[in-house]
Amino acid sequence: MSKSAGSPLKFLERHATALQALAGLVTMVVAVLALAGVKLQIDASARLQQEQSARDIYREFLNLSISRPELANPDYCAIRSGSQRAAYENYVEYLLYTGDQLLAASPTWEATLTDHLKPHREYLCAESDWSDDTPQIRGLMTRFQASQCKGFVSACAD
Repeated sequence: MSKSAGSPLKFLERHATALQALAGLVTMVVAVLALAGVKLQIDASARLQQEQSARDIYREFLNLSISRPELANPDYCAIRSGSQRAAYENYVEYLLYTGDQLLAASPTWEATLTDHLKPHREYLCAESDWSDDTPQIRGLMTRFQASQCKGFVSACAD
């Protein structure tokens, strides 16, 4: 009995160095997996926060559109030279900012944004410089203008 009782201890003594190395390796693997898990969790949290922020901004944009329908569905010919011009341009700028936030959260928002841009076609087709905007907005406006502005003739009498 004493021979078999000492056997596991002798095994541990003989292989102590290898077992310590193995334990160190296992500890390192567990630490790397834990770091990877933390990174995934942080990324998921950031993504959820970005999506929530985009939805909040979109909700604010919808509230603005409801409270200012003359800007959401404008008579651009009347607005472009009137006292509402600055408010209208800022409304469109806010629409583009909203679009930027939504597209950063998910490209699936593009169809919704395009629908919101269509009432502003008169204004947006006259604009050609989007260089100050983000790559997402530049891309959106390139696609919008390609589909909505070709052959477009302004209804405004110049």
